[in-house]
Amino acid sequence: MRYPPEFVDRVQEANNIADIIGQYTQLKQSGNGYMGRCPFPDHAEKTASFSVSESKQVYHCFGCKKSGNLFTFLKDYNGMNFPEAVEYLADRSGTPLPEIQKDQNDQYQVQQDKKKAMMRANKIASDFFFETLKRAPNDSPIKQYVQKRKLSVETIQEFQIGYAPTEWEGLSQHLHDKNISSSLAEEAKLVKARTGGNGHFDIFRDRLIFPILSQMGEVLAFGGRIIEQGEPKYLNSPETLVFHKNKVLYGLAHTAKYVRAEDAVVIVEGYMDLVSIFQAGIKNVAASMGTALTAEHAKIIKRLTPNVIVLFDSDEAGQRAAERSLPLLLAAGLYPRGLVLADAKDPDEFVMKFGVEALQKKIASAPELFNVVLHMWMGDYKGEASQKVKLMDLARPIFDAIPDNRLKSLYATELSQRMNVGIDWVRSAISGQPKATPGRDFNRTNEVNLNAANVPLQAKTEAEQPRKPVFLLSGSSQAEILLMQLSLKSRANFEVVLNQPGQQILSQITHLGVKALLEKAEQVYRQDLEKFDRLTSLLIDYVDKPELMFSNSSLGSTEFDEEKENKMIQDCCRRIQQTFLKEQVKKIALGLKQNVDDGMLTEISDLQKNRLSLNKNDK
Repeated sequence: MRYPPEFVDRVQEANNIADIIGQYTQLKQSGNGYMGRCPFPDHAEKTASFSVSESKQVYHCFGCKKSGNLFTFLKDYNGMNFPEAVEYLADRSGTPLPEIQKDQNDQYQVQQDKKKAMMRANKIASDFFFETLKRAPNDSPIKQYVQKRKLSVETIQEFQIGYAPTEWEGLSQHLHDKNISSSLAEEAKLVKARTGGNGHFDIFRDRLIFPILSQMGEVLAFGGRIIEQGEPKYLNSPETLVFHKNKVLYGLAHTAKYVRAEDAVVIVEGYMDLVSIFQAGIKNVAASMGTALTAEHAKIIKRLTPNVIVLFDSDEAGQRAAERSLPLLLAAGLYPRGLVLADAKDPDEFVMKFGVEALQKKIASAPELFNVVLHMWMGDYKGEASQKVKLMDLARPIFDAIPDNRLKSLYATELSQRMNVGIDWVRSAISGQPKATPGRDFNRTNEVNLNAANVPLQAKTEAEQPRKPVFLLSGSSQAEILLMQLSLKSRANFEVVLNQPGQQILSQITHLGVKALLEKAEQVYRQDLEKFDRLTSLLIDYVDKPELMFSNSSLGSTEFDEEKENKMIQDCCRRIQQTFLKEQVKKIALGLKQNVDDGMLTEISDLQKNRLSLNKNDK
């Protein structure tokens, strides 16, 4: 779907790039902009090299050289195409979408429209639950439960925790009042039709409600915890068009920036575990919502960090979870560590008993998950031959899952030492054909990855096709690039460039791409000074090498030094003029070879004088 350029501009103006990127990495004020660690998963760094400019609405990493605006960030980080990014930003800022004639036969668009309607219904429901908890009397059972669980007002606000009232049709009636059809509410799994066909009733009743958000903050579904005795203890939304529990980790909309900052994620089982330790100060956390980790979960984690610490219960179910998680996490190229909390039934209880510092120490010293699982398997190991064979049958699928041969070799050495067998025997056993072991079907966890390889790639839609660069900056000189960077940095600099005495400096730039870009900048500057401040953001999608638009100071990460930057501009202009005059001399000299002309001789003499004059100024 195409949107008018003026609408795209309006959407961009209504959003703040620092707010968007701040969801994924912690940004700190630096000069006129912000600095933080690069949020992109393929750039592992320990120091802040990622710069964000609010005034220009652009970002640039001085380490990996990724640059862009709001739309390129949503495309590169979240996989959105351009229309999806526009629609997300429009919805986020409350900017109404323009009325566009839709093709009723476009099934993709019909499905997208239904998803939007469903998420709108979910957001209305989330607000309803939140307000219901907020308005509940202090002596009500739900408020007493919240106090018992020691949930602060700030935490409730952060996670938009709410309450589903005891009434059978409280939400159903509210959705009706908000013009949400019963069929849509039912499809979103918010209400259910009565058996007799007479109206609908709420799915969630008398429960503490945890909205489940996408990483972009959209409400996808809900989890509800019972506050009195009853079953089930937790009730999750069934899967819908927008919610697939094996593709969502609870809490990342709030915690992703802390995960990136710590370069590690702590995985817990449920909503209350996450909320509790987040409130206590461990913020780089995500929850699997009571389900086993999946290959899709591992992919989500990999986009944020390769380092994962999984917290398991000490019972048999926890052991099974550790065994299932290990090959899956290793297959994704992650470095998993495991922690079994033997002194408490869950992280929430552990923090209540021993404090957050004790849990932080345990997390920091958590062993590799491979060793945790190995320890479980070898609880009654006596070194008998049959035990060695059985243990290798258990371990072989783990090794099959490891893509990194270096890690595989180190684990093989570890295993040989623990089993007290030769390394050659372990290597030989690893290379054998995998055998299924009753109750230990590790290969099942990787079925998605194996089957996905056989699915043909779909052709890209027009909206997903990369935009063809308009301004090709490759091959430009250092002086031209620096002048462009300084010109785009501020209006004051660009004014200096345009008002160079006796020079039409833009016409003397020899590189066509830089020349065309600065001529476009001049056009915007003359027409709309306010738009000039966002020019870098507007141009960045049309440049072949966006990183060339940024210098170490171009995003406001250092203070503005007028005298220094004016001198740099003068130096750049002088070098550009020297190159221009040199090219002109060559051109006229070639003409003289064809036909001697007095006017041409005079012109070449004047050009040479100008060159000498510029050379003297350099000295």
